[in-house]
Amino acid sequence: METPLKKVIFDVLKVPLVLLILWFLVWAIIFQNTLSSVYSVWMGSNTYAHGIFVIPVVLYFIYDRWPQVLAAKPKPSYITIIPMLLLQGLWLLGYAADVELFKHAAVFGMLSCSIVMFLGWNISRILWFPLVFMVFAIPAGEELVPAFQVITADISVQLLRWTGVPVYRDGLFISIPEGMFEVAEACSGIRFFVACVVMGSIISYVSYSTLWKRLAFFSFSIVLPIFANSVRVYGTILVGHFIDMKYASEADHLVYGWGFFAFVVLVLVVCSKLGAEETGSKIEKNDTASGVATLINDAWLHQRWGVIALLAVLPLAITLIVHQSSAKEKASITLDTSNQPGKTVYSREGSAWMPIFTNPTVVHFGQAIDEFDYFLAGYALSKPGTELVSDHNHLFNVSKWRQISSESLQLKNSSHEVFRVNLLHVGAANGQKRLIAYWYYLPNLSSSNRLKVKLVQAVSVLGRKGAAGAVIALSIPYAHDLDLAKVQLTSIVTKNSIALENMVRFD
Repeated sequence: METPLKKVIFDVLKVPLVLLILWFLVWAIIFQNTLSSVYSVWMGSNTYAHGIFVIPVVLYFIYDRWPQVLAAKPKPSYITIIPMLLLQGLWLLGYAADVELFKHAAVFGMLSCSIVMFLGWNISRILWFPLVFMVFAIPAGEELVPAFQVITADISVQLLRWTGVPVYRDGLFISIPEGMFEVAEACSGIRFFVACVVMGSIISYVSYSTLWKRLAFFSFSIVLPIFANSVRVYGTILVGHFIDMKYASEADHLVYGWGFFAFVVLVLVVCSKLGAEETGSKIEKNDTASGVATLINDAWLHQRWGVIALLAVLPLAITLIVHQSSAKEKASITLDTSNQPGKTVYSREGSAWMPIFTNPTVVHFGQAIDEFDYFLAGYALSKPGTELVSDHNHLFNVSKWRQISSESLQLKNSSHEVFRVNLLHVGAANGQKRLIAYWYYLPNLSSSNRLKVKLVQAVSVLGRKGAAGAVIALSIPYAHDLDLAKVQLTSIVTKNSIALENMVRFD
């Protein structure tokens, strides 16, 4: 037979919990495509495979704090409607601009926000860790790969010099007398980093109760994998230097990596024992009864659940309406090759540079004889798999070239109009080097700022004008003088930018 206390608790919590569950169902239905996209990323990437365990971990920690939740007073938070609207605006922006990160961040942000909205700040303070831990469900982190490659190369080369190993570095290529190594994307340690940070956050929460200790250990879990990965690369190079290059090959490299990963996890666990504190909070039965009694006295609260429910569902309805009304319009884009800069030949297969863009509507690769190469790719419709600005598009063949450095420059075209271009410095294992200048061209914008281009496309889509756009890139090879090559390429861009943009036709 049900005890009176349990009955009181159920009566008090059933309204907010039922409304919260109904909100979850509406949320899941409206954003099912985004959730499906997140799941595909979790299952298709080793970097984000941990995401499948985030929700179970969140539910476990909610269950762990449930006695404290029962002793607290649920009270709807009206102010949370503002971040909820902002998050749904972020989702709409991601939808219009085809930025999956925006959509993924928005849906999980809304999930945490809804708990605050229905249960209030008293309970949210108790459940702060599972609400914050939800961020690890968002597939994000691979954007850090280029920076991590550079950091890994910096630290490993410095360690080699400190230990007296002769070393020469050219970008991401590290040469020792026995051979050459490349700090490729797999060597960036991003998977290693993400896994350690996720585990570090859990360990810091369960091992410490003092804020500064939690922050210190979490910071340690961020720094440790970065340094440890550099040491791993350093050790791999030492194997090639002192033993044999064949033992530093890819297969052995992976073995060393897994072994080192297990070691670093062990270091995290051992270090968590230093200064560990009791973090469990026991709630006495009397405390629970007292909290429930307070809830019963707040009879006015139940009269307001209908208001908070309406305010919570209304933004979802608005999102759905705007989503359906902003169906993406397909614009038209063509390339006029009748007025190309200089004497040109089409020789995509013969180029050592060869940019790679996914499913463009139009594409052209030209060579101004003995001067420069140029590339144009246009997209009439922006959607997953056919995006102008995408991490799947590359300004150089990534199987041959590696980026050494990049910079943004402000230039003037022949009509003295200011626009920005990105300058990429790339190198190959055989010693070849190239400079690449590129920018994006939209009907009302010329810019190399990826975010700005995405935002302009999003506004255009929401205005039912489509998202047509093109990328324009020029490249020259060079031998030794990088500064002279920069001067030459920027001069070529200034001289030919208008002619290249005029090749793009928006209808």
